[in-house]
Amino acid sequence: MQRHVLSEKESEEIGEIIKRNYGVDLSGKIEIGKEKKKKYYFVNRVLSFFSYEDVLLPTLCGVMKLSLKVPYVSVDEGAVKALVKGADLFVPGIKEYHCEVKPGTFVLARTLQGVPVSILKVVDEAVEATKNGKGKFGVNVHHLKDELWGLCNEEN
Repeated sequence: MQRHVLSEKESEEIGEIIKRNYGVDLSGKIEIGKEKKKKYYFVNRVLSFFSYEDVLLPTLCGVMKLSLKVPYVSVDEGAVKALVKGADLFVPGIKEYHCEVKPGTFVLARTLQGVPVSILKVVDEAVEATKNGKGKFGVNVHHLKDELWGLCNEEN
C-alpha cells in the first residue's frame, strides 16, 4: 500500500476529528494509505484509523496504542470467540453497557478484562433487542484476526 504524509492542514483537520470523537490530542506524523477505495490513517507509523461509510473509525491497534476513548460494551467469552471469527454481536453476549444504544453509531466490544476485540455498528433493532434481552445488537466491522488487524501488525 502506498502511503503519503498529509499536509499540515489535512493533519490538523484529521486531528480535530480525532480529538472531538475520541478525546485524544495527537501529536506526530499522520500518513494516509489508499487501497481499493479504502482509506487508512497511520499515526507515527501505526495503522490507527480507517474510513468506513465516510466515518473515521479507530482500528483495534489505534484503540490499544493511542488510548482512545471509545464507547463500548463488555462481552462474555462466548461472544469474544464469535466476534474474533467475524460474527455479529447479539444482546445475550453483552454483560455491561458503557455506551448509548443508538442505531447507526459505532461501539467497541471488549472482553470482561478490558481487551478490545471488535468495532461494531449498532443496528436498527438494537434498542428493542436490549429491552427484550435477545436479538442482534451490532454488525462486526473490524475484529481481531481480520485483514485490517493483519495490516496493523505488519512491519511498518
